[in-house]
Amino acid sequence: SISYASSGSILAEASVTPIETAVGKLSSKIGTGICFLDHMIDQFTSHGMLGITLHCGILDESEDRSCPTNGTSKLGKRKFPSLCDYATGMSSRAHDRDIFVASGTALGLALQEVIKEAISDMASADESSDRKEAARAKSDTVDCNSLALRNFRAVFCCPLDEAFAEVMLDLRPSPERKGCCTVNLEPYGMFASGGLGRQWVGRYRTALTPVFWSSLAAALQCDVSLRKIRGANAHHQLESTFKSFARAFRAVLDQLVNGESYGCGEPSTGPSAPAGPRPEPRTAERRRATKETTIEVNVNLDAPWSFKDAPLGFLAAWTGKWVTAAKLTATVRQTSRIVSGIQMLDNVLVEFAKAAGIEIVIHCDGDRYIDDHHTAEDVAITLGQCLHEALGDKAGLARMGCADALHGGARVRAVLDLSNRPHFESDLPFDEEYVGALDSLTLPVTEKCDAGAAAVSVQAANGTVPPMDDLCGALLSCEMLHHIFTSLTLEMRATCHLQVIADETSVGHTLDLAMAAAKAFGAALSRAIRVDPRRGGAVASTKGTLSK
Repeated sequence: SISYASSGSILAEASVTPIETAVGKLSSKIGTGICFLDHMIDQFTSHGMLGITLHCGILDESEDRSCPTNGTSKLGKRKFPSLCDYATGMSSRAHDRDIFVASGTALGLALQEVIKEAISDMASADESSDRKEAARAKSDTVDCNSLALRNFRAVFCCPLDEAFAEVMLDLRPSPERKGCCTVNLEPYGMFASGGLGRQWVGRYRTALTPVFWSSLAAALQCDVSLRKIRGANAHHQLESTFKSFARAFRAVLDQLVNGESYGCGEPSTGPSAPAGPRPEPRTAERRRATKETTIEVNVNLDAPWSFKDAPLGFLAAWTGKWVTAAKLTATVRQTSRIVSGIQMLDNVLVEFAKAAGIEIVIHCDGDRYIDDHHTAEDVAITLGQCLHEALGDKAGLARMGCADALHGGARVRAVLDLSNRPHFESDLPFDEEYVGALDSLTLPVTEKCDAGAAAVSVQAANGTVPPMDDLCGALLSCEMLHHIFTSLTLEMRATCHLQVIADETSVGHTLDLAMAAAKAFGAALSRAIRVDPRRGGAVASTKGTLSK
């Protein structure tokens, strides 16, 4: 069905078709008369899996302003063509505001129809289920209603290089919140004079952004909050906002349709379900040896995480190639899958792998007699390279994921995009020299500080901080923790933002931040690598491909 809305001389016609099965190339037909607005609404198709048809046109002054009720187009050939501006300059743009109002309203009404249909289907399924249950129990009353168990709320954040926005959407708000819209996106960019942000992006007037979203929220009868978290580029800020709304809407719709939701993961949410069978294994393996480190990393995106491996046996492990000392140890006894020689680094990577729900094996022998730098850096680089290789062309993947995680008094959000556009940002206050701070850790102390010494975990005999000779290469510095997240993200060719939501600033708080960040990063990755069969092997991008 077609939804209509008018404002001034502008009439908008919109329809939305949710895509629930693989259809090959996704398409949309959008012509609002403002090219940049067309491009933004097109994000609903690529990121919300919604087929969008939306056109605006100018009515004659004498023409009836009432919207049609027979499902036919009133605009006819007066529709603005896609990606074609209705005016050639910026001085004579009499219809801009009406276009934002009409297109937002029409799109909101069309989205409301999608939700109504999903609720109707759910109610029908409940009624059928209730009849069966009632007959089984020989009772006229049934308490179970699966619709009541569905969540009509979702949060999503989409990163775009340096920018990301947060969208909080409630499609069944309280009566007093219906149609409410909170927009906190200004300033648009940071390079315009006076710090006021950009007034125009192409021929899109940024000041009218709240007008569009308020019109959409009023028509959809939802409660929505759109908030800029970071952003220095106006185009990126706006695109992140439209993508985030599209994904939040789809998260609610999926909850209604099949009980699944892929909004921003809560701390209690485990890894996403493993992907279905893939044409090719999503695995990667790297070995490298330098004067600084000897390292071996294996990744399997479709195998579950396990903390330890059973003994391999010498014959099974021997391939004629060199192996790390940890790998040799693994041939004769059960051993941890992640062994770097720096216990704190191992702990961080274990939390990352557990939250991601994927198989990661890392064995590294590094020059820890110098410090922790080379070991931590090379592990992160090699792991990131393996993840990038295992992900392949990323066709058919959800591509984006966001998740919150808790550890102690810290709560951290990770916002991830497998974009092939490497960028990392974090506001985590790693303000202690070592992760966890020296005077709050159970410190690993080495018997000797040399290349062959094996670290054993013991308490300092007198409860004081051991001398630095004993700590050489045994602890993980906060600067290297930040470097690990940076290297991992860049080598994955991903965009990742880490945002601190809560933090207790007591001594040793960086340990909680480190673990919460690792969990959130892993959980976001779990959601991003999920194969979405509805995409039919297509890349989640309006461009149809990702940067190489």
